[in-house]
Amino acid sequence: MKTLSTKRWQAAVSFLKNDARPLEGALVAYFFEGGTAERVWTELAHFQNPDGGFGHGLEADIRLLGSSVIATTVAFQWLRELQTPADHPLVVAGCRYLREQYAADHLNWSIIPPSIDDAPHAPWWQFDGDLMGRQINPRVEILGYVYDYAAHFPSGMREQLTDSVVTHLVSQSNEMEMHDLLCCLRLLETRSLPAVVREPLREKLTAVINHTVERNPDSWRVYGLPPLGVIKSPESLFAGLFTAEIEANLDFLIEQQGVDGTWSPAWSWGDLWPEAWAQAEREWRGALTLDNLRVLKAFGRVG
Repeated sequence: MKTLSTKRWQAAVSFLKNDARPLEGALVAYFFEGGTAERVWTELAHFQNPDGGFGHGLEADIRLLGSSVIATTVAFQWLRELQTPADHPLVVAGCRYLREQYAADHLNWSIIPPSIDDAPHAPWWQFDGDLMGRQINPRVEILGYVYDYAAHFPSGMREQLTDSVVTHLVSQSNEMEMHDLLCCLRLLETRSLPAVVREPLREKLTAVINHTVERNPDSWRVYGLPPLGVIKSPESLFAGLFTAEIEANLDFLIEQQGVDGTWSPAWSWGDLWPEAWAQAEREWRGALTLDNLRVLKAFGRVG
């Protein structure tokens, strides 16, 4: 069993403090050094626009300054993690943006705006004009935030959206795109989710995870969903499905750390916008490194 040495840990933390975005610097201080949530909120506020949505590269593959629903969901992942109060300005404005972007006739949100082409972005973030066709990402994840911050959303909207989401999910096959699965897991993590929603969702995701997560170590070198993409700590709901694979995946994770202490993304933009990709790649190294340090710490793999 491999462990991350103190030296390698310190190299990763040094990168996060000195070379990553200030947001990741605030987060590493919060999670490991007694830092405050207030500092994280301050950094997160730099990504919020006057309309309440988030942009400015918070989702690093989208360099659009303006707001997008996908970047706003990234913000809410952190707002939830930090247990941000419902009356916090970031939450109040963010919920307003989600309400205003909601297409009630479709019970859905457009994941990116038409203005996506006004700034560099990854080739998979192309506006195709049919974004309401996405039935899982982002609306399933957003439903969790509607429950988290229920006072900011009409109860009728929450009920309609819940019925639509549950009906759609239970009717699907157990083959699911990995990002859709991650959105479903974020919904399942919602503390205030009613049991009548939680139990069928948990049952469905158990089957989906068994079909979606890559168990073969040879597949972990390319972009995909390894066990640790789903299991973030020994207390994770589905940890028991991957006991042996988790240990191997932790060893693999330690082996993949770069000489600068970081972990690099397994994807790129190809030949598109090389300067913008260089910045995005550095920001992804910060985000991935923070996530991996948290996972290794949770599993006791830090020397």
